[in-house]
Amino acid sequence: MEENKITSFNDLLDEIPQPEKEKKTYKRTLFKIGQITSIKAFKYDGTLYRQYEGAKIVANLEDFVVVLLIKSKVSEENINWVVSDPILFFFAKNHFYNAVITLNKKKDNYIYINLASPFYIEDGIIKYIDFDIDIKSYVNKDFNVVDWQDFKKSIVQYKYPVKLIYRVYEELDFLQEQHYGKSGIFSKNLVDGIKKMLIESGDI
Repeated sequence: MEENKITSFNDLLDEIPQPEKEKKTYKRTLFKIGQITSIKAFKYDGTLYRQYEGAKIVANLEDFVVVLLIKSKVSEENINWVVSDPILFFFAKNHFYNAVITLNKKKDNYIYINLASPFYIEDGIIKYIDFDIDIKSYVNKDFNVVDWQDFKKSIVQYKYPVKLIYRVYEELDFLQEQHYGKSGIFSKNLVDGIKKMLIESGDI
């Protein structure tokens, strides 16, 4: 019997078993609400490229851990800055992304999504691996995938496994569906609800 010929990248993906469907998970205790922590973002080779200090845990939801950044210190190799306007940092528990959402008073909230590994916790610090492809969006506006060239470069530089590349594309499809349905991190009710809670608590 003749073997299936692989003549394209799509053919190669067809040879890979589909990822198993995510099992339903339940709310878990990861941090104490109000706890101050740090966030570290790494490249695929383990290089630390960005660090946040003074991040406050404000919610532990079924799908996300939510962190507030305000007056938090951010450090990269050649630049440091302090977060001036409040930002919500959503860490997905069961997907390959995280997102920062600005809480603007006079305009729509800006959403920036990092395609990244599920976060993990080490020594009380939130850590994740960034895959160098991102999404820029507003709740009721365009869904723009950016940094394609960086992603392609990183595939070669860091030798991303094909299964990882496949998973990144799967997450892009998932996030686009969420955007169209105004659900998940694109839900205005979700963001407004957390914002209201933070105003009432005096955090912002």
